Amino acid sequence: MSGFCQKPRLTPPRARTHVAGAMEKLMPAPSHTRGFTLLEVVVVLVIVSMTAALAFPRLSTMAASFTFATERDSFEQTLNGLPYAALRSNSDQILLGTYTEAGRDMRKPLRGSLGDTLDPSLRTTSLLANAREHLPPVNASFVAFPLPSGWQIEVDEPIYYRGSGFCTGGRVNLFIGRVEYTYQLRPPLCRAELVE
Repeated sequence: MSGFCQKPRLTPPRARTHVAGAMEKLMPAPSHTRGFTLLEVVVVLVIVSMTAALAFPRLSTMAASFTFATERDSFEQTLNGLPYAALRSNSDQILLGTYTEAGRDMRKPLRGSLGDTLDPSLRTTSLLANAREHLPPVNASFVAFPLPSGWQIEVDEPIYYRGSGFCTGGRVNLFIGRVEYTYQLRPPLCRAELVE
């Protein structure tokens, strides 16, 4: 017989071994899924860039407002802590004039005077017939008040902080750029209250 007429010889299927069967289970079947097209990738990049363009300016504004709120909170805490600072140092202090980030501005003249006596509403009633007045401090020092850059406070009438922690009260005007905030300090503790 010639080779053309021969029937192909069938061989029995090869017996699977235990190792070969385990390997087939571990290897993933070939997938027929395709990757992303270039158009799909470009559309996603455009959407992400537009979202970022809208979000980033708001993030910087939010960060600036957070910084401002933190600095203003720090200012109010410092203002509220002045009576305790006078008590801790056991020295009388005066808040009067204009203050900037460099400290008290000595070039600007004081609008208010240091006065001879305190406001009559702050007088204490004595058990004796004579009324007793609180005189202004004799050796008082001006308050050292730290402020952020570009901030300024003005105090027209003197606010006395006694070494005992007593405060006479008054008004403090805070200027930040063209915006003005007015704080009312009420005796004896002088907690800063923002006046609307």
